[in-house]
Amino acid sequence: MKYKTLRIILFLLLPASAVFGQHASRDSLFREQAVRYAHNRYVGSTMDQARIYNGAEYIGHPPRIKGHPYLDSLWQVGSITYDGVVYDSIRILHDLVNDVVVVPHLDSVYRIQLQSIKVSRFSIPNHTVVRIVRDTAVNNGLRTGFYDQLYDGRLKVLARRTKTIQTNFVQNTATEEYLSQNNYYIGKKNGVYYPVKSKRSVFNVLADQKRSLRKYLRENRIKFSKNRETAIVKLTQQYDASSR
Repeated sequence: MKYKTLRIILFLLLPASAVFGQHASRDSLFREQAVRYAHNRYVGSTMDQARIYNGAEYIGHPPRIKGHPYLDSLWQVGSITYDGVVYDSIRILHDLVNDVVVVPHLDSVYRIQLQSIKVSRFSIPNHTVVRIVRDTAVNNGLRTGFYDQLYDGRLKVLARRTKTIQTNFVQNTATEEYLSQNNYYIGKKNGVYYPVKSKRSVFNVLADQKRSLRKYLRENRIKFSKNRETAIVKLTQQYDASSR
């Protein structure tokens, strides 16, 4: 029934483009807008039955743990591609302990843990997160999971952000807190991803431009030790720019 609704909307909208038959570019733009409008109408009209709201209830973590387990401590509004459908203006949490994506149910009474296998990507302010499936022939060095896409050029830079729960004992009293860890990867054109941590490891991956990249760091006063993430991204961008 949902797909029938989408076909009806497209059928009603697209014929109107004949008015612009003598202006191909205008007709193309109209068609693009019509398809986008139909998509939004389709998603909106089926929201109550949307597959994105059919996951298991998200239980979360005990509130006694110091800190928070998420990519961002608050709900962030963004878009998510779930089971091949793009949903916009969705509130999102990314649990970094369990590596799952969470959305509120329509009635906001409880939260839903999405099926990770159906989440292709999601975007929230300052983050574009993609799901990568381990394939030793292509994504060598990566585990299956969600990765923050820091740079997407001819080369790629990904961050695997995780959190663990650490238990501390003070005067025979146990307390728990979240500890964060970020692992970085540079992906080359052959599809293989290389873990990078130190300046040396980055230069080993980008070895054919090591000398010029060292000069680039000096001239731009980029301190690898102060902001490793920014330095990795800038070095990769510079490598791409110099390879054109």
